[in-house]
Amino acid sequence: MKRASFFMALPLTMALGAAHADCVYPQGPQTMPNGAQATKDQMVAAQTEVKNYSKAVQEVYLPCLDKEKNDAIAALDPADPEFAAKKSAIESVQVKKHNAALDELHAVADRWNTERKAFAEAQKQ
Repeated sequence: MKRASFFMALPLTMALGAAHADCVYPQGPQTMPNGAQATKDQMVAAQTEVKNYSKAVQEVYLPCLDKEKNDAIAALDPADPEFAAKKSAIESVQVKKHNAALDELHAVADRWNTERKAFAEAQKQ
């Protein structure tokens, strides 16, 4: 009986895994130039990386998460006695992913702003 349950649950597990694989978490800049010692070209390149990362998070990843959540909820059976719990679980996971992406984006922006200010100070001297 356990074997039959496993094989019945396998397609559902695979479908859920595939649905979650659609939204690719964007990779933030791996390094940031030292603003006090960087060249203008290095700072411009870093700024481009930060902007591209921000765009990937805000315009691609977060909307993808919303679509993924909406699709997962739409696939639920409203007549299921566990509908509310399943919907809540889906929403909870989406909120955690959303918040984690924004937290990382803010950390990258803070690092960039620190180096940008250091660069501006170094240029004054």
